[in-house]
Amino acid sequence: MAVFTRDDLIDAARSACARAQGPLSRRDFVRITGISEYHIDRLFPEGRWSELKRLAGIDRHPKDNQPLTDDDLLQEFHSVASRLGRIPTWALFAHNANISADVVRRRFGGLQGTLKQYCLWLEAHHPDTPLLAELHDQSRHQVPPPPQSSALDLPDHTAPSGSWAKVAGSEYGPPISFRGLRHAPINEQGVVFLFGMVSYEIGFIVEAVHASFPDCEAKRCIDVTNQRWQRVRIEFEYRSRTFRDHGHDPSACDLIVCWEHNWLECPLEVVELRRILDELEG
Repeated sequence: MAVFTRDDLIDAARSACARAQGPLSRRDFVRITGISEYHIDRLFPEGRWSELKRLAGIDRHPKDNQPLTDDDLLQEFHSVASRLGRIPTWALFAHNANISADVVRRRFGGLQGTLKQYCLWLEAHHPDTPLLAELHDQSRHQVPPPPQSSALDLPDHTAPSGSWAKVAGSEYGPPISFRGLRHAPINEQGVVFLFGMVSYEIGFIVEAVHASFPDCEAKRCIDVTNQRWQRVRIEFEYRSRTFRDHGHDPSACDLIVCWEHNWLECPLEVVELRRILDELEG
């Protein structure tokens, strides 16, 4: 496997931007440079593709001197949705769009604000699109968030402490309230469950789950437009570095799915679910 530095990828992004016909997307970068997404995620673990674009100075196409309007952003959102044939998640939008998902998210106030504005935009520009019916259906079936108690609702003796002594009983991860999951995973079994919740949404079809290594056999979508899929062998871990600690053979596995990615030298591609959740819920 080729060894790249952060500067290598920044230089490659600038070169790819000069060759691209329009704004440079993550997919364009991989196609033009031949550098896989694994290296982006490994070398830029905090901001990933958005951070690489920012450091390379290519957040917008160099010939585009005008700020993007709301209509520009909604048109790009619609272009991605039309290619996919459905409303994209943030993860899918970021992978397929020519502009940053963060720009859209900030402009319209997160996912719900974006979908509300997109719905109004579709009613004005494409009233016959089936995407509009999908948006209306999502709105009807949206589950309201659980009520949040304020400090005024709680008796004085229930004020939270910094830390309580551990007692007998089950333990839970931090509250996340992601759809039907109220707490973050604290072990590998929680990772398996959460991956099952989002696997198809992020481009995977699960074929089988095993008790032996590797844990899972799946296919993943490598070309949304032409619907092309490839087989992938997956190992589930709570933390990615546990793969190394267990003595697993990297040549017998293609991908680690974990809650927390803490193995910077990992030779395999890693899907860190806590970041995926941020994109799906943002």
